Amino acid sequence: MQSYEFDYSQYRKKINQPKHTSLCLVSFLIIICMGLAMFLYPNSIKKNEYYFVEINSFLTYSEANNLGNLISSVNGAGYVYYDGKYHVFAAFYPSKEDAETVCENLKPDYPTCSVYTLKCDKFHKIKDLTENQNKSVENLLNANISLMNSVYKCIINYDTNEINFNQLLLNLENIKSDYQKFSEKFFNLFNTNTKYNKAKKYVTKIVEFTEFFDELKSEQNEQTVSKLLKYKLIGMVINHSSLLESF
Repeated sequence: MQSYEFDYSQYRKKINQPKHTSLCLVSFLIIICMGLAMFLYPNSIKKNEYYFVEINSFLTYSEANNLGNLISSVNGAGYVYYDGKYHVFAAFYPSKEDAETVCENLKPDYPTCSVYTLKCDKFHKIKDLTENQNKSVENLLNANISLMNSVYKCIINYDTNEINFNQLLLNLENIKSDYQKFSEKFFNLFNTNTKYNKAKKYVTKIVEFTEFFDELKSEQNEQTVSKLLKYKLIGMVINHSSLLESF
């Protein structure tokens, strides 16, 4: 089996489509689509979706772990996720289109490659909290989504050689510094009410994730940094979805 370096350049290209449709028609279609979306997906049941490139799935952990180690050796995460089966993930993507593009590129070497979609409910307001208190929890969730997207961009830029190892560490250090300020504010707020216990657990996960960035500074092999980040990011996304469902 050929060694494969995960290439992100394909789907960074922008596709410019001709704009022959009239403005009025476009506006009308947008209004219709918005109406259908509100009808089919009301706020109370609207789903958040997270996308992973899955190399294969197995009934036993040992099989999945063996493949995970192989994927890790060629710069993928090799993350094993269990939901009744053991799924082997190579990477996380905020966009389904990006994940599908990577899957197509991997098909020659990994015919079983597919896009795994992780779904969870959107945040439901906690009935025991006030409007402002619920808003604070929502701000926390949004801060973590922004964090995950920022780390994802760092991985992309590093894999495509747009930034070098030192620049990657600097970017991660800046991300960590920003979110430490966020976490301090959230901890101070959430310590005031036991009803925030789940939110406090969520903040702890964010802090643990950002503290991992420091471990990369001592990494001797710069090539392993990308797969370590991919692995940790997948874990953070899964923690985000499971904690979101627990609120």
